[in-house]
Amino acid sequence: MSSQNAFDDFRQELNGRPGQPIVLGVCLALAKRFDLEPWVTRVIAIIAGLLFSLPALIAYIVLGYVLDETRDRTSGFFKGLGVWIRERISGFNNGGHKSES
Repeated sequence: MSSQNAFDDFRQELNGRPGQPIVLGVCLALAKRFDLEPWVTRVIAIIAGLLFSLPALIAYIVLGYVLDETRDRTSGFFKGLGVWIRERISGFNNGGHKSES
């Protein structure tokens, strides 16, 4: 496989399906806003995450709530995460057994 083919495969994986966000959709929304390809913003996010993990994560979440395009998806994600955490805590408090209703 040539280096160009490997790069094209990598870029295609980071672009994902057209219009489909990979996590919260922040990179896709920023790419559309700045007229870039999604893979460019995703590579920048990956590099920022590797170099500045906590600040990059915080910035990603804040952008998820601030950008109009991603606000609903971000809210839904964290609501679902809250439900999942409450279920795990409830299961832990019940000795790992689900209560029968």
